[in-house]
Amino acid sequence: MKSKLFETFKSLEELSSFFCSNQKCKDYLASVRWDDNPKCPYCHCNKVYRKKDGRYVCASCGNTFSVLVGTIFQNTKLPLIIWFKAIYLFVNSKIGISSCNLAVVLGVTQKTAWFMLQKIRILLNDVEDDYPDKVLGTIRCMKSRKNRFFRVRIANKPHQLHPFLFKYLNEGSRIFTDERICYQSLDESEFVRYHVEDPYPLSSGNNTIRNNGVIDAFWLQLKRMVMGVYHFISSSLFHRYIYEALFRYKKRRSSQEERFGDALGKMFQQVPYNVVRPK
Repeated sequence: MKSKLFETFKSLEELSSFFCSNQKCKDYLASVRWDDNPKCPYCHCNKVYRKKDGRYVCASCGNTFSVLVGTIFQNTKLPLIIWFKAIYLFVNSKIGISSCNLAVVLGVTQKTAWFMLQKIRILLNDVEDDYPDKVLGTIRCMKSRKNRFFRVRIANKPHQLHPFLFKYLNEGSRIFTDERICYQSLDESEFVRYHVEDPYPLSSGNNTIRNNGVIDAFWLQLKRMVMGVYHFISSSLFHRYIYEALFRYKKRRSSQEERFGDALGKMFQQVPYNVVRPK
């Protein structure tokens, strides 16, 4: 869901000054979520009435609800301005912000800041992206060096690497690899493998095989996030940091207020505790 930006906030101070009360935060959320056309989160009926206390009553099912129902802010004990500040700082940090630093800025505990960041990361996943199940064409495999900060399991043996290739690549794909031993047995597989010793772009006739600048830039940003801010990422939560890096990379040319508005538009889903911290 993409939000409609009604205000511009060029700094955290402007954000805090504008959202001077909890009710003003709720009114802003209602404008972004419903665009002045409230809808019941239980039966999705458009015929609702607003009460004096700011809540709504559905004419169809009779339920009373607020704008926070069905969002990341439901049942929160924190003021909404704390959530808004967290989202603003999170999406406008070039390489992320740790829960320790966020806790100091917001005046909350590190545990609270960690849960807030994890919930935001979960909802940053762009479910509208339509990626193909398998790709076909020319693929150049990237080199990966072992780094003591980037503690992510890397497939460096044939029995680890080949299942991934068979899962995501169509038969007949042209694979350009280096001399690593894990690629050598691909000569007898469904793929056409070319051994490339030159790490720089390879030209062959009218076809030029180039390193993918997009994935290189994204991978570099992800490594900076891990090495410079987070230092360690659990393998069970690693995909959430991918969501964060993807969002930050896609919005790299957007303004601060646009990033905040786009992120706020994704917060209209509830994230239970067992999803934030899986067993």
